[in-house]
Amino acid sequence: MSIENYVLPAARTSYFMNVGTLVYGAGASRAVGSEAKRLAVGKDPVLLVTDKGVAKTGLPSKIQETIGKEGLRVEVYDELAAEPTLESARKLSKKSREGKYSLVVGVGGGAVMDSAKTAATMATNPGDVNDYMAYAEDRVKEKTLPKILIPTTSGTGSEVSMYAVIIDTKGVKNFMTSPKVLADTAIVDPLNVITCPARQTAASGMDAMAHSMENVLSLGYSPFSDMFGLQSIKLVAHNLRTAYYWGDNLEARYNMSLAALLGGLVMGATPAGANIGHCISEALGPMYKVPHGVACALVTPYMMDYNMPACIDRLAMVAEYMGLDVHGLSKRDAAITAVQATRDLVHDLELPASLKEVDFPKGDIPKFAKYLVEERQSYYYLQTYNPRKLTIENVTELLEKMYEGRITGE
Repeated sequence: MSIENYVLPAARTSYFMNVGTLVYGAGASRAVGSEAKRLAVGKDPVLLVTDKGVAKTGLPSKIQETIGKEGLRVEVYDELAAEPTLESARKLSKKSREGKYSLVVGVGGGAVMDSAKTAATMATNPGDVNDYMAYAEDRVKEKTLPKILIPTTSGTGSEVSMYAVIIDTKGVKNFMTSPKVLADTAIVDPLNVITCPARQTAASGMDAMAHSMENVLSLGYSPFSDMFGLQSIKLVAHNLRTAYYWGDNLEARYNMSLAALLGGLVMGATPAGANIGHCISEALGPMYKVPHGVACALVTPYMMDYNMPACIDRLAMVAEYMGLDVHGLSKRDAAITAVQATRDLVHDLELPASLKEVDFPKGDIPKFAKYLVEERQSYYYLQTYNPRKLTIENVTELLEKMYEGRITGE
């Protein structure tokens, strides 16, 4: 075999595309004015997308004022649904087209970030939002309006991802996926999450943990993706409890903002961006009315447990990054310790740790397992990148364990 035709099993050609500019740190929001002036196209107004809950904090008004000082007129849109539904996306798209805006600024949580990306995309691309929804296919043809994204939670990493989540008419999360969806500028300011409620802090923090854990355990990992994912896991493990119980602790908030940011970056550094964890949580949420971060918290320990036989070495490494004392343990025991520690974190954050606790009907397990294996897994390339191959039998067993709250070692 010639050297030209030989490729190591782990060697892959990967692409890493990210935001044009990243501004990070306490007080970073002050940069929004100069960034808006730099990015705005012509003299048309700026569309600031937020929701009513975030608007009550006063932050969007401050952002509007800062942009206004640069001589730009700002219109605020806060009529978003709690989740980024197709109906909500269509209403916002109509607004973004009719207003002839020069720039879109998103200020809020993950749903707001996704909505702002959708608004910027649909302002310049024809047709219906539904025409652009495809997890694995880039259907966005035209350059979008410039985008500035400012998160107010530490979890989704949407400010640095190329996905815009939209819940379709079947009640299932779908995606607008394209490098064109990426923000031109992401501004991550930990001061913006100080007032984030405790439960939302816990849930969004576990979303960040889920992103990072899934990509570290993905068969598409690389030293490059590990650079983001492992550090994010470490930051969550060491700071999320403090951010939950002591929300005004700036150091914990700073570190959780960074953890979420790195969790967003790692999604763009692996081929699939997720494994069976998000495959389950992104179906469980819309179908059974479980908030996304809560679903991520519930699923993640079981995802680790399910995949453990196929990635013991990786989970043993995760245990070390979580700061666990694994000295003298076998790799298998160290891996089990990582699973148990993640489950302990969920308990300490006072989040549901079983399907029973979120009123999931036990009788739905067979049909939900069938849906995940026969329909949903292809969205996430699980056949290629999940460490363990999915079968109806082993996914049913996984869901039964999740229902009862059982993990290895208990």
